[in-house]
Amino acid sequence: MFVNFSDAKKKIEKESSKNIDRLHQFSKKLWQRKKFTPYELQNKCFECWDELKDKFGSRIRPLIPIKPDHPITNLIFGSGSFSTGEFQVAQYKKVESYLDTPPIILQGIVTNKSKDRGCNGEIVAQKYNIPYISLDFTDWYHNHIDEKESNPIRATRYWFQPHDPNKPIPNEIGSRFNIRQNKFHKALGEQIEEKLKLPTDIVSARGYNFQFCQNIFTLHQAYLPAINDTHPTDLTFVDPNTNERLYPGWQSGAVELMLHDKLNHIRGSLIGIDYMDKVEQINELDEGPILAIGQGMEMNSYLKYNPSQIQELIKIMDDYFFCTLEPTGLILAWGISEEKIPITYQNISGDPLILKQRAIFVGNKKLSGISAFGSNLIQNLYDLEQFLLS
Repeated sequence: MFVNFSDAKKKIEKESSKNIDRLHQFSKKLWQRKKFTPYELQNKCFECWDELKDKFGSRIRPLIPIKPDHPITNLIFGSGSFSTGEFQVAQYKKVESYLDTPPIILQGIVTNKSKDRGCNGEIVAQKYNIPYISLDFTDWYHNHIDEKESNPIRATRYWFQPHDPNKPIPNEIGSRFNIRQNKFHKALGEQIEEKLKLPTDIVSARGYNFQFCQNIFTLHQAYLPAINDTHPTDLTFVDPNTNERLYPGWQSGAVELMLHDKLNHIRGSLIGIDYMDKVEQINELDEGPILAIGQGMEMNSYLKYNPSQIQELIKIMDDYFFCTLEPTGLILAWGISEEKIPITYQNISGDPLILKQRAIFVGNKKLSGISAFGSNLIQNLYDLEQFLLS
């Protein structure tokens, strides 16, 4: 039965709010009632992970190590409407309303596009009174590379589908990569260095349209922050011939790939992001570990919607859920194996595929691939509560 988009959106918003409230209720139990500290939480995880290393054949380390010299900090990066970024900021404010000492501190917003060019990051920063750091890529490009170029983002695009007829020659791709990753991001890193007082522990990519690299962060700290990104498709689906994920890419273009394959259930993913420092890494886009998976939507009622509409619903249902994991501090219970170990994914028919990758653990459970956190949210939260609080 067809449901008009406005009604579908209201339904999804209602379902989404239930999941987000579950995370906040857990946060209150953890930090407010039980008076846990982030340090105590990770110590409990360390004890368990040390016992699990023999079972899984790898040491497990925290996804976000706690440093003794400063509170845990987060930066939100974006390039566009900043709707998911703003939602995450709002969750920080909500946590501040019930905790005197939040587990993670939001340091600010970073953008590569100005308000005049359609990015709302500055508006969000002003609304919530948080630091704002921005270096407009178009202005920078005109000042340092080519003042006559009408579309610097298109002129420096370096990721293309493997058989795209418009894919440039390797030397041109290398030149574009160098401009974005080595020159521009070095300049952006200098802005961050100048305006922030504390090192960054977590980076949230919330619609940031460039890949991350070490140049952004090497100026002001001895270690690199953990990066995560919301992705509008289900990255548990893998090509059995290449072991590559079937639905990488950007925004509604990635959603269109899922719709083309007529999946019955569509959901988003939260993934860990590796630093892209070499041009040889370009084809590793969206290949990081799955940190969480969304509840998503059964497609029966939504088949007539276009990819952009589906993406909007996934953003509300799943991205907003992902955006609550950092403010509530639950992400501090995530660990990652040092070695690659077997993880179960699936092909397009839903048949299991075993790949070797670095695995994600949440508390005392291995939750990776098709079993990532959120795939059975109520059970996942129950297990985490039993581990941490019983």
